[in-house]
Amino acid sequence: MRFPSLSMICVLACSTVLLASGCGDDAGATSGATGTASDSASGTASGTASATAGSASATAASGTSMGSASATGMSTGTTAGSASATTTGASTGMTTATSTGTAGSTSGGTATTGTTTGATTGGGCGAGQILCGMACVDPNNDENHCGACGNACAPGDACLAGVCTSQCPVGAIECGATCVSPDSDPNNCGSCGNACAPGEVCSGGQCMAGACPMGTTQCGAGCVDTTSDPLNCGGCDQPCGFAAECINGSCVCQPPFTGCNGKCTDTQTDPENCGSCGIECGPAGVCVMGQCTCEAGFEMCGNQCVDTQNDPNHCGACGNACDPNSQTCNAGACECAPGYTQCGNACVSINNDPNHCGACGNACGANQVCLAGTCVADCGPLDQCGQSCTDFKVDPLNCGGCGNQCKADEVCVDGNCEQYAIPSCNSCPCNECQGNLDKCCFNVFVGHVVCAAECP
Repeated sequence: MRFPSLSMICVLACSTVLLASGCGDDAGATSGATGTASDSASGTASGTASATAGSASATAASGTSMGSASATGMSTGTTAGSASATTTGASTGMTTATSTGTAGSTSGGTATTGTTTGATTGGGCGAGQILCGMACVDPNNDENHCGACGNACAPGDACLAGVCTSQCPVGAIECGATCVSPDSDPNNCGSCGNACAPGEVCSGGQCMAGACPMGTTQCGAGCVDTTSDPLNCGGCDQPCGFAAECINGSCVCQPPFTGCNGKCTDTQTDPENCGSCGIECGPAGVCVMGQCTCEAGFEMCGNQCVDTQNDPNHCGACGNACDPNSQTCNAGACECAPGYTQCGNACVSINNDPNHCGACGNACGANQVCLAGTCVADCGPLDQCGQSCTDFKVDPLNCGGCGNQCKADEVCVDGNCEQYAIPSCNSCPCNECQGNLDKCCFNVFVGHVVCAAECP
């Protein structure tokens, strides 16, 4: 939708190239982000050991400022002739799997192994991550690289603490994609696919005729011990969750897992419950040994991981905030947002600033106003704020009224501040305008096509 023509206001605005919209249709702008991540690898060996180095790159685009994107991860490898690793099965808290020269995983008590390939250690990936191929991954929870590169978990299994684990509660098994209790399931009595005959019930993993034995409860065609059955804990159809065991009719998380908000989780690796329940590491944070740390390319500022290359609140360093109304953070330095000009230490609009009218330092006289970069006697039909001529419908410094300034990432649309982004398109329509910013229009203040939630 084009900006509305406002009779005399639009004619005057277009003729003087003031702060109006719809008076132009093409302009150039730069906006982009680049990020690279590189890594190196090291290994120690008594016998032989090797580690290879890889690289990862990432690119991102931002509407109003340049930023960076990074790929992250790290790992180490040690070989002493042959190496063995012992892991504790998460589904039972007791089952172990041991492998030589391979990375192991457990699922429902059954151990599986995968060869460690493609993993490198280096600065390109953040703490707790490794580089597998061209991507940095967290081997603690990546289902395609669980514990090691290429060690993919079976469908339906989860990767927790670097171990492929059945998502069934302790004591249940997976049959197909369903968790069942082999002690009482009449279709999988004792093992998957072992169905009891019509009229029989499953009790203790055995098909039997007649009523359920004393001490059990009949749930459907199953005879259930509700004090220990993982899918009928305390009563019929009351299943426990992952990593929980039914003890005395109550679901209890088994070590190393902790109950947080009704679920069992590993607080050593869970970024939403790092160290203890409720401690979140944030979007760019990872949890390593119960401590939040930042991915490569991010710094910890307070309790948040931020990219100091493009974060306006921590630009170049923690706590170095840019002016939220007129500056953006680009490559770690605060700079004037599109539409503003640097005059001394301030970002101003030379279109209507009476102290910098048309150029820095060009001040209008006491009886003059600044109109479209020119000192004149009056504003005519336009709105006036002090010695500035403005249009409340489109001026981000006086949006809807004098002194109501929009933020640096906002434009003024019909007297309301609206968030925007600058695409690479030079004209509308533009395929880059999507999501919440799906409208495309030209904005004279910014001097470029913009993507916004609303256009005039």
